[in-house]
Amino acid sequence: MFKDPILMGSIYAFLTTMLWSGNYVVARLAVGKIPPITLGALRWSVALLLLCCFALPRLKREWPIAKRFMIPILVAGLTAVTLFNPLCYLAAASTSALNLSLISVTTPIFIVMISAMLGERQTANTWIGSIIALIGSIYLVAEGQLGRLIGMQFAVGDVLMLAAAIGFAVYSMVLRKIPDGLSQSSILTLMVFFGLIMLVPFLGWEWSKPEVHIEFSGLVIFSVIYTGVGNSLIAWWLWNLSLEKAGPTRAGMIYYSMPLLSGIFGYFFLGEAIGLVQLISGLMIVGGIIWSSRPEKKPLAAAEAN
Repeated sequence: MFKDPILMGSIYAFLTTMLWSGNYVVARLAVGKIPPITLGALRWSVALLLLCCFALPRLKREWPIAKRFMIPILVAGLTAVTLFNPLCYLAAASTSALNLSLISVTTPIFIVMISAMLGERQTANTWIGSIIALIGSIYLVAEGQLGRLIGMQFAVGDVLMLAAAIGFAVYSMVLRKIPDGLSQSSILTLMVFFGLIMLVPFLGWEWSKPEVHIEFSGLVIFSVIYTGVGNSLIAWWLWNLSLEKAGPTRAGMIYYSMPLLSGIFGYFFLGEAIGLVQLISGLMIVGGIIWSSRPEKKPLAAAEAN
């Protein structure tokens, strides 16, 4: 069972989604205590420090291969490390939480669309399952009141959040095929290193604001360590492995479960309620993921010929 690369890739994607879902709980606990871009810079710095403890010797050996793969690595660093969190932060300043949530769950759809544009054939089951899971996610973030969507007004923040969602889809595509002889540790080390360098202007902009401060406390330290080790190092490592083994489309489908998992974690750690809306959306999300995994039926003639 564990020799099946698609199954293992799906497990990696689910574990990644669990870790990222926990990040929303940590973010809510730490809000107002540390600026978001600063938290992003610190979490990736922690990840880079840990990577340097064991990945540098291997990176040195693999450097000739890494140099030939540098453009995808730089794109990965730009989209995942540099731009994603700042874009979400800037978007939050000019749009609603509902809009942010709705736009963020469109990433898997963009993965499927980009895959199709690149010539990777997508089955009808993939499209159907993706749409079912998307509707389930929208139903969840709209709290079961789909009428709320009718009066939605879109602002600059919506465009920024859309850019973040597309950026994450691009990231998932550029790392879908890894050259032989290049390890995930080397890729992650380089993308974090260059991503942090490109993050410096955003960090300077954030600290140019007079109201910015860090409230040094155990919660802030825990937030940095959890996001640095769990959300940055382990989660992105697992996500890269899922892209390599299961492919971006299947991994993206599992990504749809993030709002559901966030709700479950919120129930256990923040006391947030789980009701009929969560159950219905959960069934749709899980059902869509299962549907997208169904093999395509062969035409009757082809089946009889076999």
